[in-house]
Amino acid sequence: MSEEEKSPRAGVPAETAAGGGTFSETNMMRLIRIVLLVLLAASGVVVSIAAFAGSRWNIPFFPFAAVGVSALLLFSMAMKVFVAKSFSGRIGWYVADTVLLLALTVFSEAYAYLSYAIVLSEFYLSAPSLRDDAIMAGVNVGLYTAAYVAVAAILRTLPNAFLVSSEYFVALVVFVLHFIIFNFAMIVWRKNRQIEQNLRELEESRNELLHAYDKLEEATVLEERNRIAKDIHDTAGHSLTTVIMQTEAARLALDKDPQKAKHCIIAANLQAKNCLEQLRASVHLLSGKRENVTFKEYLETILEESANGTDLRIRSFIDDIELTDEAERFIASTLHECLANGIRHGGGTAFLFELRDAGNYIEFLFSDNGKGVDMKNFKEGFGLTGMRAKAESLGGMVNFSSEEGEGFEIRLSLPRSVKREIDRSETV
Repeated sequence: MSEEEKSPRAGVPAETAAGGGTFSETNMMRLIRIVLLVLLAASGVVVSIAAFAGSRWNIPFFPFAAVGVSALLLFSMAMKVFVAKSFSGRIGWYVADTVLLLALTVFSEAYAYLSYAIVLSEFYLSAPSLRDDAIMAGVNVGLYTAAYVAVAAILRTLPNAFLVSSEYFVALVVFVLHFIIFNFAMIVWRKNRQIEQNLRELEESRNELLHAYDKLEEATVLEERNRIAKDIHDTAGHSLTTVIMQTEAARLALDKDPQKAKHCIIAANLQAKNCLEQLRASVHLLSGKRENVTFKEYLETILEESANGTDLRIRSFIDDIELTDEAERFIASTLHECLANGIRHGGGTAFLFELRDAGNYIEFLFSDNGKGVDMKNFKEGFGLTGMRAKAESLGGMVNFSSEEGEGFEIRLSLPRSVKREIDRSETV
C-alpha cells in the first residue's frame, strides 16, 4: 500500500468502496488529479497568451520561456498523476514544481498565480497533514512574493507593486482563499467518508450481533429443551419405577395386610398422577403454551386430585403469586413429591401445605402426620436429594425436620428473583 493510501488524513482505507457503483477514495483522488491536469493545461494556455499579448520585459524569448515552463509544469503534473504512486515518490516533483512556478512568475506577464493554485491543489491532496499544506503554501507565497518584488524592482515599478488593485493583491487573495476553501472541502469530504465507513462498520457489527443473537437464541432453546428432556427422563423414570414398586408391594401385601396394600396403591396412584402432571407441564412448555389457570389454581387442583377417592385430609394456604416457569415447575414437582413420600414412606393421612409470599422470599411448607423418622440416621433419597439440588440452583434452600411418631416437615425458601416480572401496561 502506498504512503498516500496509509495517510492519516485519508480517514478511511483508500480501497474501501462506499457501496455499489461508488468510487473508492483512490479512484476519486485520481479523477480529481486528472481534472487538475486539464485545468493546469488550460491555465498554461492563459499564461502563455498573456505573455505573448504584452510583455513588460521587452525580451523576445521570455514569452516562449513561459510556454516552456508551462509545458514542464504540465509534464510534472502528469508524472504525479500517472507514475508516482506515493507522497514520498512525488517529493522530487514538488521541488521541481516550486522552481518552475518561480520561473513562471518571472517569465509570464500575468496570471501565474492560477498555475500556483492548481499545482498546490494536487499537493494538498497528497500531503499527510494540514501542517504540510500550510508549510507548502507559505513557501510558495513567500517565493512568489520574492519573485514579484524582484521583478518590480528591476522594472522600477516597486512603488505601485503593492497597491490594492495590483496583481500581487489579487494573487494573495487567491492563495489564501484557495488554501482555506480547498482544505476545508477536503476535511469535510474525508470526514463524510469516515462517517460512511463507520456507519458501514456499525451496520456490519449490528448484523454480526444479530447473527450471534440468533445463534445464542437457538442454543438457549436447545439447552432448555435438553434440560426439559432430562427432567422428563428423571421424573418419569423415577415416578414409574416407584409406581411399579408400590403396585408390586400392594400385590404382595394384599392378602396379609390389606391396609398396607391400600396405602401402597394410593401412593402409586399419586406417583402416577405426579408423572402425568410432569409430562403434561413439559409438553405445554415445549409447545410454548400455558394452561389458562393461575398457579394457585393449578396447585389447588393437584391437592384436590390427590384427595379425591381417598381418605386423605389436606389443608392448604396458598398466596396468589406469579413465579417463573422453572420455579413453578419446581414447586409443583416438590408438592407431588411431598404427597407421594408422605403416603408411601410416612403412612400419613393428614397434610398441611402452605405457599407464602414473604416479600424477599417465597416460603414453601409441607408437613404430614406420618410416622416420622429419626433424623440422626436419616439419609436423603433420590427425590429429596434432587429437591435440595434444584432449590440451591434457584438460589434457595431446603430443610427437612422430623421426629419418630411426629410426622415429617419440609421447609423450602426461594429468593424473590423467582417471581415473574409482570408488565403492568398489559393489565391496563
